[in-house]
Amino acid sequence: MATITKYRKKNGELSYSATVRVKQGGKVIFSASRSFPKESLARDWAKRTEIAAASPGFIEQQAAAGVTLGEVLIRYRDEMAQQDRLGRTKGYVLQALLRSSLADMPIGDIQTDDFLDYGRLRQAEGASPATVFQDFSALHTALSHAKTSWQMPADTQRLDSALHQLRASGVIGKSRQRDRRPTEDELVRILEWLAARQRHQNGHIPHYDIVRFAIATCMRLSEIGRIRWDDLDESKRLVLVRERKDPSNKYTNDQWLPLLGEAWDIVQAQPRMDERIFPYKMDSVSAAWERGCKALGIYNLRFHDLRHHGVSLLFEQGLAIQEVALVSGHKTWTNLKRYTNLRPESLHDKLPRAAVEPHRPALITSQSAGALYMGGWQNPHDIARAFDLDDEDLQTMEIIFAADCGANGACVVFLDGGTLFAAACPDAARDWLPEPTSLNKLRHRAMTGKLGRAPDGTNTYGRQLVESITQRLSQG
Repeated sequence: MATITKYRKKNGELSYSATVRVKQGGKVIFSASRSFPKESLARDWAKRTEIAAASPGFIEQQAAAGVTLGEVLIRYRDEMAQQDRLGRTKGYVLQALLRSSLADMPIGDIQTDDFLDYGRLRQAEGASPATVFQDFSALHTALSHAKTSWQMPADTQRLDSALHQLRASGVIGKSRQRDRRPTEDELVRILEWLAARQRHQNGHIPHYDIVRFAIATCMRLSEIGRIRWDDLDESKRLVLVRERKDPSNKYTNDQWLPLLGEAWDIVQAQPRMDERIFPYKMDSVSAAWERGCKALGIYNLRFHDLRHHGVSLLFEQGLAIQEVALVSGHKTWTNLKRYTNLRPESLHDKLPRAAVEPHRPALITSQSAGALYMGGWQNPHDIARAFDLDDEDLQTMEIIFAADCGANGACVVFLDGGTLFAAACPDAARDWLPEPTSLNKLRHRAMTGKLGRAPDGTNTYGRQLVESITQRLSQG
C-alpha cells in the first residue's frame, strides 16, 4: 500500500515522500521510500513500485539483494549435504571458495573483473587450469541453483563472460587424462612397505589386502569402504556395490560386481567384526599409501591409479570390452578407455610369435617426375607397354605410384582431373581397369592385404603405397 506525505524542507521548499509497504500475516515484508519535488512524480513512482512488488519473485529478490556469495555457498553446501549430494571434492572446493575475498561480496555487486581477478590469483598461487575450472564450475552451479531454486537475483552472465576470457587465456582448462600405472617393481616395494606397517602393533588396517583388492576389483577406495557382508552372493561370488559413481545416475547406481582372481580369497580372509567387509577409515588408507610412496621415492602415483592399473590388467589378460565393463562399472567405451593404459609389451602374450619371413630380394625402386616406381617399372612408358596402351593415353595423368610385382600383382595410382584413381591387378594379368578411389580406401585395402600382399602373406608394396600417396597428397 502506498502513502504520500507532504513536508517542507529546511530551505522552505515543498517535498513529497512516497512510501510503499507490503504486509503478509500482519508483518511488513517489504518497504521502500523516495522523495520527489512534485506530488505527481511521487504518485507515479509509488504506482510503478506497487505493480513491481505484486509481480512473482519480486519480494524474494529484494530480500536477497544484499546476500553475500559466502551465504549462498553455505546454504548450497548445507542443502546438498542434507540431500547426500555433496561429494568430497566439491566440498573441498566450496570450502576454498568460502575463504576467498569473493565470499564477502554481495552477489549482485560481483562484476566480471572480480571473477577474472580471482581466476588469475588462483593461477598465480600455482593452481592448474583444471583446478581453477573446478572452482568456477562450483561457483556457476551454486549461483544457478540460487537463481532457479531460491529466486535470488543471481546473474551468471558476468561469470560466463569471465569464463570465456579465462579459457581463452589458458587460466582454466580441462584436466589431462592420467596414464600413470605402477611398475612391477614399484608395486612390489609399496606392498612390502605396507605389509611391514601392518605388522606394527598399531597397524590394525589391512593395507596390504586393500591394495591388492583394489587392483583385482578396479573399485574406488570409497566403494571398498562401503561394501557389506550381507551384500555378498556366496554362490555366484558377487558383491553389490551400492551407489556406484556414474555421471548420468549418481544416486541410484547399484551394481553387482564379480570378485575375480584373488579378490574372493581376500574377502574371505577378512574377520567378520563389523557389518562392513573393510570397516576402516579410507582416508587413513589413502594417507598410508601417500606416506609409503614418499618414503620409497615413488613419485606421482595415487591410490586411484590402481583402478587404472586394474582395468588395464583385465584387458591385457584378454577380457573383452563388455566383460571389463562388468568389473569397472563403465557404461560406454568412451568412459572406459580413459582408464585403459595398456602396456605395448603385453600384446606379445596375446598372439603367437610370427614365423620368420623368408628372405626375398627387395623390389627395385626408382623416382621419376615425383612418382615412385617399383619392380620392373621405371617410367610411364613401361606402364603403357605392360597394359598394351599408347604413351598418349597416360599423358593427361599424374602418376603417383606404380609397382609391378610379377605374379604377385601390380598397381598404378594416379591423379586425373583432380580425381584419384587406382588400377590394381591381383596376379600376372595386366588389365587396365582404373577406378576412382581415395587415400582412406587405399590405406584400408593395403592394411587388410587386398593390395600389396603376396600369397605367402608377405608385403610386396602395400607400405610403400600408403607412404607415397600420403606424402604426395600432403604436398597438395
